[in-house]
Amino acid sequence: MITDFFSSIGITITAPLEILIISFLILFQSIFGVGLLLFGTPTLLYYNYSFSESLFILLPISITVSAIQFFSSKQKDQSFIKDFNKISLPCLAIALILVLSFLESLNIKVYVAMMLIIVSFFSIYLDKKFDKFLNNKNKFYFLSIIGLTHGFTNLGGGFLVLYSDAVTEKKKLTRYYISYGYLIMGLLQLIILFTLSSEDFYIVNLVYILFVFIIYFPGQYLFKYINKEKYSLFVKILALIYGFFVLLN
Repeated sequence: MITDFFSSIGITITAPLEILIISFLILFQSIFGVGLLLFGTPTLLYYNYSFSESLFILLPISITVSAIQFFSSKQKDQSFIKDFNKISLPCLAIALILVLSFLESLNIKVYVAMMLIIVSFFSIYLDKKFDKFLNNKNKFYFLSIIGLTHGFTNLGGGFLVLYSDAVTEKKKLTRYYISYGYLIMGLLQLIILFTLSSEDFYIVNLVYILFVFIIYFPGQYLFKYINKEKYSLFVKILALIYGFFVLLN
């Protein structure tokens, strides 16, 4: 029915499966602050989208969700924004430029799957110990890892969730950190992508932004009832299983 509607106004959607996957991931990220890139990237790569095509589809949607979460948040923290911009963003820019420059010689599916597994193991292992691990020196290194991982694989969100969980016990502030990280990284990624791989951008994919406004606000009723600890463990285990699935295929 959705595909028929868009066809009637001259817009062709690639496949109902793509719509289903992205709609579910919009709901997931609307609740948890993460999902579109963490699970959407390996999924689209699995269905033989290129890395840059996957980013052009997912980033505008992720940016829209994150912008709503960030600007509507009553929790604020300027020190996080300053540290993130100063450390994570330059690392992301360097990594993404390298990946796009040497994309043809990389088996990006394998790298993405392996990084998903590594992020998951790391997250589960450090779950309760991470706040002790995160002193000022390690915080610098970890923010660098977030930027590098996101630039190379689009999966820095796993480490971003781990970092955000550790630095605050407030669920809404955790999501504030995650939404800002995804928002600013996504904007930088789009600038670099349009500079280096604009041929993989298709304006039709922007139609998914409309889905955000249909799905996001009902999802906030579920957010009120989510237990932060159970959510964190669920995402980490799901990412681990998913990483192995993508790697085996």
